Amino acid sequence: MSHFTVVRLGEAALVYAEGPLDATVAATLHDALADIVDERATPIVIDLVRVPSVNDSIVTALAAAASRAAQQGRGLELRLAAGQRFTVTGAAQLRQVMGRAYPTIA
Repeated sequence: MSHFTVVRLGEAALVYAEGPLDATVAATLHDALADIVDERATPIVIDLVRVPSVNDSIVTALAAAASRAAQQGRGLELRLAAGQRFTVTGAAQLRQVMGRAYPTIA
């Protein structure tokens, strides 16, 4: 089962996901991230440490959020397996990082 949770702490936002993420949650994730970015949350942390796989619809939702945040001069802070941490400041950079972290993205 896949799901994500949004936690707000003051101005910060944490999106915690668990399980494989696929198209069944992509639209909801996209909308949640759009709201967070529009509310100018800082920082925006996306915790994917417990996510073994994602598909392209999830990457598209994350890339849209990264692009919107970049337009406001901010980035998304990604937390990935094996202690990997990245701050991405646009869609292209997000896609590059996600492609390395999840090489089987369809």
